[in-house]
Amino acid sequence: IMNSDKTNCSIITVNYNSYLFTENLLSSLRMNDCKTDTLYIIDNFSFDESYEKIFSLLKLNAKNKVNINNFKISTCYKINNIYLVRLKKNYGYASAINIPLEINRKNNKNSYFWVINNDIEVEFNTLEILKDQYVNNSIITPSVYDLNNRDRVQSLGCKIDSCFLTTKNIISIRSLNNTKIDYLSGVSLFFDKNVLNKVGLFSENYFMYYEDVDWCIRALNEDIKLKINLNTKIFHNHKKNINFKLKIHYLLNRLRLAFRFYKSKIPLVFLYTILSLLFNLFRYFFIIKNVK
Repeated sequence: IMNSDKTNCSIITVNYNSYLFTENLLSSLRMNDCKTDTLYIIDNFSFDESYEKIFSLLKLNAKNKVNINNFKISTCYKINNIYLVRLKKNYGYASAINIPLEINRKNNKNSYFWVINNDIEVEFNTLEILKDQYVNNSIITPSVYDLNNRDRVQSLGCKIDSCFLTTKNIISIRSLNNTKIDYLSGVSLFFDKNVLNKVGLFSENYFMYYEDVDWCIRALNEDIKLKINLNTKIFHNHKKNINFKLKIHYLLNRLRLAFRFYKSKIPLVFLYTILSLLFNLFRYFFIIKNVK
């Protein structure tokens, strides 16, 4: 018989100016039916009233205020098994998800962790399947499908290009059977306390993008397996275009990854990054601005 603590999971998601996604995620997680799991919604200093709307949706008030000792936290509220944490500024994605990971590691609280984007929908039994079919010493994700085209596979794990460190999704079972997963998308990462203790927190050097790649490479270096659970699905909103500022983060973070793990690739990645930056600057100033 499983120890009841063994079934507890900390679900961690980040909200940044995206109330509708968070509302939809809350609805699909059915946290009201949940007795043992904890949800942490980390608001990365949204400025579009999405934090206030989530506050209202959860029916929070002053009595729900709790203290968590972390200098990055502005306020924290708890109702039932849901925490709503507002940060003092946007510290980046990795920094936001690290806060509940650190809390739980210190308190020795929950056995499992599920880090998910807020722009996903989950099948009603996904979390139970991930727990029941979890393989020790592994990081697992369900099959990721497109939220706007539910028959289309978005990701069954990811590959890293051996020359330029660009990334692409594995999108067919056949490809999955014939290839080694290089990393799992940060859209969904399910793992246990043992994995967290081995790999550590997410690197905060990246702000946004490639923190999942960095974390999975460190996991592989610890002989932790990266696996897809094909018995359940999540549906992810795929952004075709990211804004200019985030695109710059994306390009520079690829170079950061090269300096950390692929020193022999630095010249190629550097050249590719410079050309990509120039292309994106040209596109931004001469095409996008003119269209506006």
